[in-house]
This record gives sequence, structure tokens and C-alpha cells, in this order.
Amino acid sequence: MSVDLDSQIKVISTAKCLQGFRPQDLTQILSISSKTTWRKGVNVFMEGDKGKDMFIVCSGKIIIWRGDGKTRVELATLLEGDSLGEMGLVCDGKRRAGAQAVEETVALRISYEGLLKAPTIAFLLFRNIARALAERLTVANDVIFQSKLDKSAQVPDDTDKDTIDE
Repeated sequence: MSVDLDSQIKVISTAKCLQGFRPQDLTQILSISSKTTWRKGVNVFMEGDKGKDMFIVCSGKIIIWRGDGKTRVELATLLEGDSLGEMGLVCDGKRRAGAQAVEETVALRISYEGLLKAPTIAFLLFRNIARALAERLTVANDVIFQSKLDKSAQVPDDTDKDTIDE
């Protein structure tokens, strides 16, 4: 293995979406992927864009955001080893949020078409993405649940009345 390949494997081996991958699996990921670089302030993609590529941050920083035309809310900050674009890869190719480079960022681009050439790698990656999405769904459900609990605590409970108002 070349020194460059060794260093690339070392960087991507920290990626959460590649946990459990063997060195030969990581080598295959590199063979079907490409390097992408964004300057500070550049949009990686916009909410609503079409795209089936996912990315693994190798260096730099990216923010994930959603907006309503007036307000932009930052949902997450991604650093080395984090991934983005998985929803476009596994869904219909529509971006559910926007992403912007906060500083110069280098990422590994994994395309849907590339994964079609490596079914074993695709299986492992989609398994890890499913786990990550399940974790995000659990957190979202907890937030919704807590929000509903908080709202119900603010509304007086009239069920304990001894009389019926007519």
C-alpha cells in the first residue's frame, strides 16, 4: 500500500458511517469515490436540490441547515469523520437540508452509481446509514415527546373537577 493510500485509509477509517469496515473495504470505498474540496462559504448543496452523492468530511467544517425563506436554522456542525448527504443517497435524491462549508473543507464523495459497482460495500454502508438514521429518529422522537409533555404541563387539567359546567 502506498503512503498516500495508507493516510487516506487512516482518515476515512474514523468515519462513523464506515465503522466495521475492513482495510480492504476501505480501499474499495476509495476506488469508487472521488475527492471534493469546497472553499469557505461555498454551498455544498441547497435544501431541495437533487443529488444522490454522500460525502465524508476528511478535513474542515460544514454546517447543515434548514430554512423557510426568511430564517435559516443550523441543525448540525460536521467535522472530520462526519458524513452528509445520506438522505439523498437512500431516498429519492432530494436534499432535505442545505450544507455549507464554514472553512476550506475536503471530503470524500461517494456516488450512488459508484456503490452499484460494489454491492458488498453498498450493503455495509447502507447498514451503517440505517443505524445512524435510526439514532437520529430516536432523538427526534424524544424531542417531539418532550415538547408534547411540556405543552401538556402548561395546559390546566380540568378532568379533576367535581362539577360539570353547563
